Amino acid sequence: MAIQANDIAFSFGPRFTLAVPRFTAGRGECVGIIGANGSGKSTLLKLLFGLLPLRQGTIVLDGEPLDSYSWNRRARHMAYVPQSHLPTFAFTVEQTVLMGRMPYRGMGGGFEKADDIAAAESAIQLMELEPLRHETITRLSGGELQRVMIAKALAQSTGTIILDEPNTHLDIGHQLRVLEIVRRHAQDEGLCVIASIHDLNLASIFSDRLVMMRGGTVTAQGAPADVLREGLLAETFGADMVVEPAAYGEAPAVRYRYRRENHVRNPNHG
Repeated sequence: MAIQANDIAFSFGPRFTLAVPRFTAGRGECVGIIGANGSGKSTLLKLLFGLLPLRQGTIVLDGEPLDSYSWNRRARHMAYVPQSHLPTFAFTVEQTVLMGRMPYRGMGGGFEKADDIAAAESAIQLMELEPLRHETITRLSGGELQRVMIAKALAQSTGTIILDEPNTHLDIGHQLRVLEIVRRHAQDEGLCVIASIHDLNLASIFSDRLVMMRGGTVTAQGAPADVLREGLLAETFGADMVVEPAAYGEAPAVRYRYRRENHVRNPNHG
C-alpha cells in the first residue's frame, strides 16, 4: 500500500470539519475523488501530501509515518499538482519541468545529471510540450501551464502523484490524453495516482476506484459502478442524473437531466 490514512481529522474553525476514518491507495492504482464544491476533496489531498496539519489521526507513506519525512525526502516519494498556478518568474517550460528533479540534486543544487535530463525529456514528450519547450511559463495559456506542471510532477519520478483537478483549463482532447497518459504511467510504472475530478464521466473512465465525499467525510468508495448510483449522486450533488450501466470493458456513464416543465415558451417563436 503506497499511502494509508487512519482516523484523520482537520478543521477550518467552526465553518468546516473533515473527518475520514480510513483512506488507502495502492501501487498501480488510480483513485478518483469526487464530490460537490466544498465537500473536502482538496483538503483531503493537501492532508495526504502534508500541506495541512492533522488535528488527529495518522498518514503512512510507503510504510513510514508521513511526518517522519523531511520535505526533500518526501519529494522523492510523492508529487503534488494543485488546482491552479500563478507563475512568478519567467522560467522556460524546459527549466520548469527540470525543477521536478531538484529533490535529487542534494543541498548544493548543481547541474543536472543525465538521469535528470532524461526524466524531464520524457515528461515533455508525454505532455506534448516540445513546441513550447523554450517559451516562458508566464506567457502560456492556463491549459498549457497545467500540462507543464503535470510534466514537472512526472519528471519528479515519485511513487505517488496527487493531482487536484488536473483537467483545469484543458480542452476535452487534452483532458482525455492527459488522464490516459497518467493512467498508463500508473499501470506501467506501478505508480499510485490520487486525483480529484469534477467531471463524473472522466472520473469513471480514469479511476480504478472512486471515493465520494460530502460534508467533509467519505460517503461511498469502490469501483465506479458501485459508487456512481443515481440515488447517491442526487444526494451528493443535488442534481437529477441517469447512470447508464457499464457495457463490457467500459465504465458506467452519467447523463445529466434538465427538466423543462418550468420552461415558458416564448409566444413570438411559435
